[in-house]
Amino acid sequence: HYEIDTFSTNITNLKPSYGNSEKANLRVYTRNKSLSPNVYTMASSRAPISPMRNSFYQVTRVSDNHVVIPYTTGSGEQYSKISYDMSGSFFELDMSLLESNYNYEIRFLRQDGNSYTEQQERFRFRVDP
Repeated sequence: HYEIDTFSTNITNLKPSYGNSEKANLRVYTRNKSLSPNVYTMASSRAPISPMRNSFYQVTRVSDNHVVIPYTTGSGEQYSKISYDMSGSFFELDMSLLESNYNYEIRFLRQDGNSYTEQQERFRFRVDP
């Protein structure tokens, strides 16, 4: 038996709306909730980043909850897998794949061993013509 880490996520550069010809490079800030920094750590340094190494995103249309870009956790091409570097996690979203004049929601799924956990946070944006 081992403790499963819980994470808090945020898309730091998400705009309220995008044009349908934009390609957004979205940065995902992830912090381990079990981390408890002391006052000195919080005052003297930047918040630590904990990239979720095996994580995926899903995009759904809010009006009818239709999944436009599903989690791709299978053995095929994993086009919804989130990349990461020393600055944290990121993924590129081509807005031309989405229909204009609708609101969309981004969700995250992370792999922990053989199981998957969906994050509680949801992030909404609109695509304009």
